[in-house]
Amino acid sequence: MRLFHKIFFFISLSILTTCVLSFVPIEELEVSVIKSLVDPQTIKNYAEKNYSFEGPIKSSILSLGVNDMYLIETAGGKYVLRLSRAEKYTSLTPAEFLFELNWLEYLNQHQVPVSYPIRRQDKTLCGLIQAPEGLRYATLFSYGAGTTEMNVEQALIFGKALAQLHMVSDSFEEVMNSVDLDIDHLIYQPAQRIKDFLQVAQPEKCVHLDELVEQLAQDISTMEITKGGIGIIAGDVHGQNQHFTADNQLTMFDFEFCAYGYRLYDLATFKWNRGARHADLWGAFLAGYQSERVLTEAEISAIDIFVKARNLWWMGALIELKEYQHKLDHKFWERAFSQF
Repeated sequence: MRLFHKIFFFISLSILTTCVLSFVPIEELEVSVIKSLVDPQTIKNYAEKNYSFEGPIKSSILSLGVNDMYLIETAGGKYVLRLSRAEKYTSLTPAEFLFELNWLEYLNQHQVPVSYPIRRQDKTLCGLIQAPEGLRYATLFSYGAGTTEMNVEQALIFGKALAQLHMVSDSFEEVMNSVDLDIDHLIYQPAQRIKDFLQVAQPEKCVHLDELVEQLAQDISTMEITKGGIGIIAGDVHGQNQHFTADNQLTMFDFEFCAYGYRLYDLATFKWNRGARHADLWGAFLAGYQSERVLTEAEISAIDIFVKARNLWWMGALIELKEYQHKLDHKFWERAFSQF
């Protein structure tokens, strides 16, 4: 009897579900996808097709974020495949995207400790994968062992490596098309996005923002720029985009925001994030940088101006990410504006 009751229950449920669904109209809307999650099996198939690995490989999700990272494990070692999203803070043209990869290849050739792109079998630096939201760049990178944990000695090494990156980049001759982290991109554009986002809910913040923007723009436009003060920068040296091994081997990674800009901005980004929470790390980082590239007293003082500029850029950048906008509540803005 119990078996009969179960069978009867499931038959009845099936009939009921069918009846209910028959009265529910299906909306025929064009669905827009912000960002899909690509199956690691798809990434495995892509890697096997486009790279010469010995033996079987394994693909797994390493991290999800602005870009998605997949760990590729092979008999010969580990790699990281970065699947760059179709739209992000800025819309990159193919030429701009390839600038980063060519630059990283150049840095690696000059012994700067970066995670560098691995060329495909067809000798190109990246490929394209058709995702529901659009085309996404797929790039395989060398693996950087270690963790983001950092002590004072490692902060010194990190600062030294950033100075080397800046100086080596001065001899990189490829021209980047249209990407400049200038006052417009760093201050005016993010400020306008913030004002558009806040003008209804928190108009008082917009008044304060106008005053801040004009002061920052004046401070940066009138500062003295020394030789080497403007050039290719990493763009996102916030203190988490690097790994150190137990024996202090450094690998820097995540350079998608590289640009022509103020070199002080790279230092300020570290001070804004990691250095703000650990003054000892900031001191060591700055000392390491200056052991390779000496800054003037005026430049050191100007770092705090760029700390504010970084905070402004970051606030504007988050608005561009639709999946994060629900987190931009009153508490977020209070905390963000307090950083000025």
